[in-house]
Amino acid sequence: MKRIVIVIAVICAAAIIIPTVSHAAVTPYFIAINDTLLPFNDDTMPYISGGEILVPHWIFGDDVGVWSVAVEELERVRVYRSDRKYVDFYIKDGIAEDQDGNILQWPAARRVGSRFYVPLRYICDFFGLTYDIFEVSRDIIPQEQMRIIRIRPEGYSGLNAETFIGVYRNSLRDAYNDYNAPPSTQPPSPSIMPSDETPSPSPSPSPTPIIEIPPSFSDVTIHHSFYNISAGGMDVILELLDAIAASDYRFCFFVNVDDIRNNAGLIRRVSGNGHAIGIWLTEGTYSEYIETSALLFEATKIKTVLVSGEFEEEPAFIATGEQEVVFWGTSQSVFYDDTFLVEEVTAMISQESGARQNLISSCTENTALMLSGILSYLREYEYSIAGITETTEPV
Repeated sequence: MKRIVIVIAVICAAAIIIPTVSHAAVTPYFIAINDTLLPFNDDTMPYISGGEILVPHWIFGDDVGVWSVAVEELERVRVYRSDRKYVDFYIKDGIAEDQDGNILQWPAARRVGSRFYVPLRYICDFFGLTYDIFEVSRDIIPQEQMRIIRIRPEGYSGLNAETFIGVYRNSLRDAYNDYNAPPSTQPPSPSIMPSDETPSPSPSPSPTPIIEIPPSFSDVTIHHSFYNISAGGMDVILELLDAIAASDYRFCFFVNVDDIRNNAGLIRRVSGNGHAIGIWLTEGTYSEYIETSALLFEATKIKTVLVSGEFEEEPAFIATGEQEVVFWGTSQSVFYDDTFLVEEVTAMISQESGARQNLISSCTENTALMLSGILSYLREYEYSIAGITETTEPV
């Protein structure tokens, strides 16, 4: 089975998608190392570009066992664990190179003024670190949504997210208020009152995160479908249906003989929610198709000529064109299941102009947890999301 991976990115740990927002809707981020919250200022603010989080290089140190050094005149940053384990970022060339001279297919490091920013998730994976991201509740900072990026060594056991936010509740509020406080409007004391000839300095604007406007991939079409509905059972399918309903999209669920025998009522419910039903072949024979099709109609009163399965080429009975069957091929598809994280799935999605992409998922609990994040990513970057039906031209 040939599966295309558009961008390979095995990352450390993250549970949610990072939105890239415009200046009009800035989302600030605090950074924490282990259980220590860093000061909230321009020196700790991440750089967010194309959905990637880049962090100031200096935040790595003793607490995570990974260090960094920047050579400003050469515009080079080295992130290292030892002289045998390091990555050099060459800012002007936009490349990253490991200690063995291998060119890494990583996002480029950036320089903004005197600050250097490096890609967080790739560094975490390379050095065995992890990070998580969680939201600060609105009862702490009601003005806007804020998030915390916490970086830790692999296996570090510390405060959970809820306890962490509770411990830093007041500090988070104070840091946010200090960062966004307007310049003082109090007049200076008489002893330093400026003369009439001395103009008063204009107040400096409040600093904001360095955030790039996300690109649009509206000309890239994503066809999202599901198979193996028996994997998660009733609860998982209902969670999937709820997540899809919130997005107002229509997808396709491919079912096999066992799915029909074990979950006929659930298949009827999926169909009743407006989603297409197809047949998932494992053997690719005409007799398998006939048996599955007959059982599907008997159990659910649903007829379909839409079939799919993990085949390099069309099954022989379809390729001849003698049967009126629509085959949705998967040889050029992105599959994901419980072994993936949200960012891994989105990294594999095609960003090639005018492309059409198959995105196929097993119906597992992890899929249900990830789906909202994946759909948020697709909406954020304005991908076109199309359903699969018997009249849809196969990719």
